[in-house]
Amino acid sequence: MALQTGGFYDGTLVSLGYSAARISLLKQLSLEPTISINRVETPMAELTTRLYRTRADYGFSPLMFASALVQYSSADRAYSTNLRFRWEYRPGSELFVVYTDERDMTDPRSLVLPAVRGLKNRAFVVKVNRLLRF
Repeated sequence: MALQTGGFYDGTLVSLGYSAARISLLKQLSLEPTISINRVETPMAELTTRLYRTRADYGFSPLMFASALVQYSSADRAYSTNLRFRWEYRPGSELFVVYTDERDMTDPRSLVLPAVRGLKNRAFVVKVNRLLRF
């Protein structure tokens, strides 16, 4: 747990963060939850933001793993996910498959029709690299 306070332009900032060390649920599965709360007070305005994040890692083998990052930010009311798969199919040669998306949660319909509403961005990437030895 971390607490930080100090000046912020002509006001103050108080930041509270909690990040658990990785929690191993199984030998190959771990979670890492994080919470961050920031309170900014200036003569013109007051603002509190919250960031909730969880990272999960699953190791199929020493050469293959999948990871997921899920987070919600109250500052822009956005929910985002990032899913990644990595496989080292030969020493020095890898395959990556990554899916990421971000949703705007200001529209209440985005919870009912998540495939259509609130989508800010989405990407699906496949990357293959191959080590060539001469």
